[in-house]
Amino acid sequence: MLQTDKRRETGSVFNSLSLAAVLLISAALRFVNLDRTSLWYDEAVSWSQSNGSFSELLTAVSADNYPPLHNIILWLTMPFLGDSEIALRVPSAILGTIAVWLTYLVGRSIGSQRLGLLAAALLCFSPFHIWYSTEARMYALLATCGLGFLLSVLNVLKQPSRKWLVLLTIFGALFLYSHIYALLAFAPVGLTCAAYALRDVIKNRSLTGSPAVAACIAMGASAITFFPWLLILAGRARSVAADGFWIAFPDLNFLKNMAFAISGSLELIILLLGFAAIFLVKLIYETAIRSGNATRSSQNLAILLAYTFGPLMLAYVYSVLVQPILFDRYLIAAWPGFLLLASAGACSLQIRLLPPALIAASLILSYSELSFTLTDKIRPEWREIVQDYREQKMPNDKLVLYKGFAAPALEYYLREPSAFKATEKSMQPAELSLDTESGERWLLVVHSNAAETEAATRAVSNKDKPPAAQRFGWGASGLRLLKGRTDQ
Repeated sequence: MLQTDKRRETGSVFNSLSLAAVLLISAALRFVNLDRTSLWYDEAVSWSQSNGSFSELLTAVSADNYPPLHNIILWLTMPFLGDSEIALRVPSAILGTIAVWLTYLVGRSIGSQRLGLLAAALLCFSPFHIWYSTEARMYALLATCGLGFLLSVLNVLKQPSRKWLVLLTIFGALFLYSHIYALLAFAPVGLTCAAYALRDVIKNRSLTGSPAVAACIAMGASAITFFPWLLILAGRARSVAADGFWIAFPDLNFLKNMAFAISGSLELIILLLGFAAIFLVKLIYETAIRSGNATRSSQNLAILLAYTFGPLMLAYVYSVLVQPILFDRYLIAAWPGFLLLASAGACSLQIRLLPPALIAASLILSYSELSFTLTDKIRPEWREIVQDYREQKMPNDKLVLYKGFAAPALEYYLREPSAFKATEKSMQPAELSLDTESGERWLLVVHSNAAETEAATRAVSNKDKPPAAQRFGWGASGLRLLKGRTDQ
């Protein structure tokens, strides 16, 4: 007995130390060099929308395609932390580290500390998760709130205490207010809980005493709090449908590239799929021969499957039937769920060295992408192009920006709104001209295809003259700074 207690105590200490190490590494990977890259357009939009009064924030976000929770976090933190690149990204880095801890808690809830540690370690080193934990956008928030929601659902289904019912209501609301894709996980999980609730009601002939009914009530309260913003998003959806959207159709090549972007290695995602399949098959087999003993595990699996694959399947079907909305970073909340399924499969084999071997294999297979993410991967170089402009311009020079949607990024780095003018959305590149009398002597061309870039260059610059500066940016143009002709 004493030896057993001693082994348990030793194991508990080892698990605690292992978790602490995983969390410290997670924080290091997410906090180091937060300002290595410029803010890109979307991050600058977050800054711009959160940089005024609270009512101005809500007005600005209501004209966009997502809920306001991340903007509210920036609005609350900027008065204390400032609005530097690091300050704007710190909330995401914190949330990304918390997500690793929550992954451990979910794994422990559905299986064991060993399972939780394995899944947390896999997420810790995930290049995909690290990258979006260093971005001043809502993606780390989406993953973290999603894991809090998932953990709360699992605990309510296990034992519907007041604490977990309150947490489910709160995390459900936070999840929904983090990103529109939260609906694609919230709805399948809610329907799964509703199916279990219906089973319990039929079996017990009572609405009371069913954990699934309690979970549905708590989720219903979350949905009610989100309903006002859902109406706003519904109006925006009609506008987006009318204007079109930038996401490509999800053909086979698109799906392959998306799988690589999320996993960092196609070999790794195949390996993880194999372990997830092992877990699924073993659980189905155990349920078939010992249904009474496998009920809770089956229920946990159903919730985890709904949370993980619901967003992917619903977004894919919508993309095929209506218009493309499936994109890699929107699935960041589902990625920890997939890692949990794979970890459950690895742990179910009860091979002592398999979890550390899986971590090692994950690092080896995704090392190239991990190294690239930490040291070489960049975002459009707005900081650098503004520095180029400042070094070459005369004191009274002004800048024209083509295209105007990128104005927040230019405004963030110039910090002089009156020093540039953004073109109208409908303006064609051949129509560009510089009003030299008012000081407009420079043109910045961004996010344009080859034809637009060539037409814009011909419109304002001397023929065959190289750009004054060229920095990385999307599209054939990159971030191209042109000095206007002196005869304009």
